[in-house]
Amino acid sequence: MYCNQCGAEVEDGVFVCPNCGHLLVIEPGGAEQQEPSTGKVEGAEPTPRPGGCGWAMIAGMLAGCAIVLILGLGLLGIYQGIQERTRLNRAAAIEHYHKGLEYFMAENYELAREEFALALQLDPRHSDAAAKLAEVETLLSKMPTPTSAVRYQTAILLYNEARELYNKGDWEGVITKLEQVQALDPEYEQEQVSMLLVEAYYKAGLRLVEENRLEEAIRYFDRALQLRPTEQAIREQKRLATLYLAGLGYWGADWEGAIEVFQALYQLQPNYKDTRQRLYNAHVSYANVLAAKGEWCAARDQYDRALAINFSDELKVKREEAAQSCAAALLPTSMPPPRGTFVGKVVKIEDVGLQTAMMIRGQVLDAEGKPIAGVQVGLSAWDWSAPPATTNQEGVFAFDGLGNPVTYTVTLVNLPAVPLSVKADWSKLVWVEFRPQP
Repeated sequence: MYCNQCGAEVEDGVFVCPNCGHLLVIEPGGAEQQEPSTGKVEGAEPTPRPGGCGWAMIAGMLAGCAIVLILGLGLLGIYQGIQERTRLNRAAAIEHYHKGLEYFMAENYELAREEFALALQLDPRHSDAAAKLAEVETLLSKMPTPTSAVRYQTAILLYNEARELYNKGDWEGVITKLEQVQALDPEYEQEQVSMLLVEAYYKAGLRLVEENRLEEAIRYFDRALQLRPTEQAIREQKRLATLYLAGLGYWGADWEGAIEVFQALYQLQPNYKDTRQRLYNAHVSYANVLAAKGEWCAARDQYDRALAINFSDELKVKREEAAQSCAAALLPTSMPPPRGTFVGKVVKIEDVGLQTAMMIRGQVLDAEGKPIAGVQVGLSAWDWSAPPATTNQEGVFAFDGLGNPVTYTVTLVNLPAVPLSVKADWSKLVWVEFRPQP
């Protein structure tokens, strides 16, 4: 099939045109769709049906709607990401087109040709750039070939102009002049021209990265590496820009993919552009998606990773809700814990009158209510866990000096037990008790 926006040929099953980024409109084909039969006879009273089938149909319809919604959101995210990159490329193409016009008016046709060609690379639909490029090519083909003496004198002039632009920090101007020098006389100051070009490519690429024109920046880094393949700083900048661009491609459509890419970028250079914030946002967005699907344990883990990057009270609350739902989901719902499994409960909360104190203590008892010594008790929250406490001869254990008023998970390490969620707070001592299930 063909794109109804730019006319490019597109493979079947593709929703977004790879040429222009337009969202394709796919016409319904084939047989005419018919309304499903209701099974009713005209004039007859409806017969009541058992509720099970009706609810199953409703549940199936709701599940189908949810799947369509998720697919729609994913396609929308892909479409928005492609549209954003297309918009940036078109803006850059317009800029290069106007530069080409300036060179064209100054009768500097070789530079004009380069600018028009770059504009077309960024936006193949730019008809004005295509027309001007054809016009420039025609003019250049008719121009007489300069003699070697003229080429040499012109190369000297261009080289000196490049040095002046270098002192002003006009890196793209330096690139333009020196590339002309190479085209006129490849032997002229070959080593010096190559060295200046590498630096100009590199610094122009860095400036484009700051302007979020990453695809153009990568082109400059590639040119620099063609002249100096072993330059580590340039290779590193290209790698960072390529990763960031790949992360943007996943953004809003595939949070796992976005997290994987931005995590790799974060490990290489956490302060590269807005990598830290994007990784945080990706973890939070993915956690919200998982929570909406009821995958509470996975959502809790994503909230934990986001909190490790940037702590906030609001996000902490969402993490605690996910953790509690995760713990509840892990408990059997249709039958009690097996006989002999220790089950805990909160038996008392005391106010210790000290604002800086926060404690959880408890006792482990056997089926007859006698204390059990030597039981290891674990305490954890988020991705943190305390060294196990061991019960004394009275079966008592203690976790004093806790530092965060959150919900902790208490469990018995060396006995079969159901984990117990305990909310701790300042100036409070929470007493818990574990007994085996009869």
